[in-house]
Amino acid sequence: MNRRTFLYSSVVGAGAVMGAGAGTTRGYSQTAQTPERPSQGAAGKKLKIDIYGRHLLWLKTPEEVATIAKEMGYDGVDLNVRPGGQGHVTPERVAQDLPPFVAAIRRNGIDVSSMTPPITDADSPDAERILQTASSIGIHHYWWGTFRYATGKPIMQQLEELKPRVAKLAALNAKYRMTAMYHTYAGNAVGTPIWDLLSIFKDFDPAQVGFHFDVGHMTREGANGLWATNLRAAGQYVTGLSVKDYTWVKGNDGRWRNEACPLGDGLVQLKELASILKEINFSGPVEIQPEYSDGMGGQTQLTIPRERFVSVVKKDQELLRAALAGAGLA
Repeated sequence: MNRRTFLYSSVVGAGAVMGAGAGTTRGYSQTAQTPERPSQGAAGKKLKIDIYGRHLLWLKTPEEVATIAKEMGYDGVDLNVRPGGQGHVTPERVAQDLPPFVAAIRRNGIDVSSMTPPITDADSPDAERILQTASSIGIHHYWWGTFRYATGKPIMQQLEELKPRVAKLAALNAKYRMTAMYHTYAGNAVGTPIWDLLSIFKDFDPAQVGFHFDVGHMTREGANGLWATNLRAAGQYVTGLSVKDYTWVKGNDGRWRNEACPLGDGLVQLKELASILKEINFSGPVEIQPEYSDGMGGQTQLTIPRERFVSVVKKDQELLRAALAGAGLA
């Protein structure tokens, strides 16, 4: 038995033992009424597009969230489970509030297949309770991370120190049939080069840990093709996709900087992205993160006309869906 097979067996075996009796959460049970977990890398799967829930925090009820998501043409919502007004559900009340909130959204024709909680690793506060609750209602993917490199300390040493934390989180995910999607950021973050974190992920099952590939951030780091190479390299470990766009702008000080913009107006190549997703047999959640400077960055109060918000975010969805359809993915 090689090392990878041993690790797989250990993680899954631990999950099977620890998971006994973990199928209920305050009256909400794992039944046929909750969506089944899709198989990882399902060939020929048509992708659905979610809106990132942080951009809908100005809407307070699940019915309002579902209504505007449907109005803009989205299939689902990545629901934020965060403290301090940063989510529709707070971590400390996840067991009480998440199941009815999600059920109400689904009753209105919008799915919830992923969430964004404050989980850094298995020891994060409320991590197990959040994952148990989510799994019991058919949510099996969640944002995870993100780690930053410390200066003055060898990079490889820092990666070695991450390995046991990844292993522990993978075991917890196996217990609750969850997939942690590590969000990739531009800058001094672990996972920005892809290869660094991939060297750790390769010893684990992508059903437990993988990348939440942010094509906007990755294009900022490698607009001339490196983002595409990294996407192909990550392959089966791309378990989720986040889509946004950036352009380069020269400031009054003469320095260049990135500025968020609507899809299709910046550096991100949607057709090439769709082609590579098909090539690597991607089947995970897809979401759009509209992070423009005029009131679309996740405010709890809408500061622009509702009509403008709907129009711009709907156009993003239509452009991405057209690119996916061109590759036979939508």
